[in-house]
Amino acid sequence: MAALLTLIARMNPFISYLNTFVTLPIEAQQAIESITIHRELPRGSLLLANGDVCKEFHFLASGLVRVFYYKSGKDVTAWFAAEKAIASAIDSLFSGNPSMYNIELLEDSDIYSLQYHKLELVLRQHPVVERLGRLLVTHNYLLLDERMKLFAFCTAEERYERLLQQLPDVFQRVKLGHVASYLGISQEHLSRIRSAYRKNN
Repeated sequence: MAALLTLIARMNPFISYLNTFVTLPIEAQQAIESITIHRELPRGSLLLANGDVCKEFHFLASGLVRVFYYKSGKDVTAWFAAEKAIASAIDSLFSGNPSMYNIELLEDSDIYSLQYHKLELVLRQHPVVERLGRLLVTHNYLLLDERMKLFAFCTAEERYERLLQQLPDVFQRVKLGHVASYLGISQEHLSRIRSAYRKNN
């Protein structure tokens, strides 16, 4: 049985990721796979558009997404998610209300999308998945809380360093304007921070 679990996880990186939170029985893995859509999508694709209701959450086996919104006519980057991470508009997913966010692929990406409206039956049949869901929500809440604290208590330089820890190759993968927006600074300020960081490291 252990060998079969390992084989399924190898074939499906989303299942492998979920097993880092809870070891799922074979039946639960198969149930999750049955409500998951595997997509290979090109750069520039939108997984969610402002005004739509979010109906899925997406695991990136490879690739990069940007979550952004519009404020006073400007495009504001809220989040980046790279491989081995989940991207979604959780508020819309849970409430059923239209989202204010857009989720855009910045690279050609390999994605596993779980259909949220089909999850209830899986939860009823496999209680371990409910525990998994709580752990995933907690994990993503802590990521959001960290981002809020970075803006509340940290300097732009500290936010910059944290981004490099999370996504070391960000400047090879993301436009400078999007990085500056994510950090809450101007592109000119970002250039000064990068220059100073290079001198000191």
